Amino acid sequence: MSQFATTYDPNSASELPVALPSAPLVVLTESEVLQPPLTRRGTGPGIILVLPHLEDLNLRKTGAKPLDPEPIQKWAEEGFAVAGITPSSAGWSFEQSLKRTTDALLDLKELDTRDKFAVVVYCPELVPSVISAVSADPRIVALVIYASSPFVQSASIPTLVHLPRGSKPAVSSSSVDFHVYPCASPRFVLPQTTEYDPGSAALAHSRSLVFLRKWLGGPVFDLEAIWDEHTYFEFEDRSVAKTMGTMVAEPYVNHVPTVNIVISGALQLNSDGPQMTGGVRRENLTAFYRDHFIFANPPDTAMQVVSRTVGPDRVIDEFIFSFTHDRIVDALLPGVPPSGKKLTIPMIAVVNIRGDRLYNEHIWWDQATALRQAGVLPSHVPYPTPEGDWSLRLPVAGPESAAMLLDEANGKSNLMFEDDWGLQQV
Repeated sequence: MSQFATTYDPNSASELPVALPSAPLVVLTESEVLQPPLTRRGTGPGIILVLPHLEDLNLRKTGAKPLDPEPIQKWAEEGFAVAGITPSSAGWSFEQSLKRTTDALLDLKELDTRDKFAVVVYCPELVPSVISAVSADPRIVALVIYASSPFVQSASIPTLVHLPRGSKPAVSSSSVDFHVYPCASPRFVLPQTTEYDPGSAALAHSRSLVFLRKWLGGPVFDLEAIWDEHTYFEFEDRSVAKTMGTMVAEPYVNHVPTVNIVISGALQLNSDGPQMTGGVRRENLTAFYRDHFIFANPPDTAMQVVSRTVGPDRVIDEFIFSFTHDRIVDALLPGVPPSGKKLTIPMIAVVNIRGDRLYNEHIWWDQATALRQAGVLPSHVPYPTPEGDWSLRLPVAGPESAAMLLDEANGKSNLMFEDDWGLQQV
């Protein structure tokens, strides 16, 4: 373990602010804009988004604003040079607008692929016009459509179609793929609308990302290196500024203990659900890292990766999180006094990476084994019954769960099925 700061020092060289990628939106016409890539790399292939007018949408007026950015920013954060087209007044032609925005992309110094482009359609009513125009432009090599219903006309280029529930898409062919989502409207992908559905939007976006990368040749990033860089700044360098510098403009982290347990005479599950730690949005997440995580972890904190799965926009790590419980560890055991014990906790991290920066982390673990190893959760609890007082041996493992995860031969399965587990008569 390298030497690192043990407290936050805003004047430290390690805490110098890390600038976020910045490239101003360029207004071409009243209906056309240009957004260079918003990544640390700063270059990427070009896509054209066909977007609806705000007045045509059911805009969200109450509740918290979703963290998911609107399409132009989101695709720019993925590493694309983005042109946005919004239908204009009478006499407007999509074909002419497509030519202007494609030419504008070609003039952009941040464009790194100059012989092919893709179009993403968020306006179902414009599908026929778009299909006609892209079929006549050899520079357009791929098409993504959020449609309200299946359509008969098809483009002559590879096409990915996202449909709301109730649609009966044609069978996918070599050039057209269909996906149906449990949503009533194709607007489910637009975060500013009342129809927005985060889960379906994320799935559709991931599918679109894979599709666009296939036909445009990128952008492709080393997701493992990005995640490893982030954890290095968290646990080795211990820098809040550098850690946040690996994340998009508005990120979040959710730590999700799988169960909360209250001991009060008898075992109870917390009816309010898991009390998650972390932070949502940059300001809150920065405060969490600064005040409760980076400098709150014990010096011997370590992550031992057991397995890693890398997808197009996610890294999933199965790992052992270990440390000596010599202080209150806010993120894992908030409020629990130090026990001095060595804890080894199996965990799973699902990390969503957008472009070359992290968007979110979902970190899962078994809170029961953490509490057991810290000496807070007893092995047995009273369990009164009409027949008398019994004792319940809780089906909770200690450090042996981590040991067996590291080496399946280091332990024995199904011990909890044996007679000395479960209810025991006092």
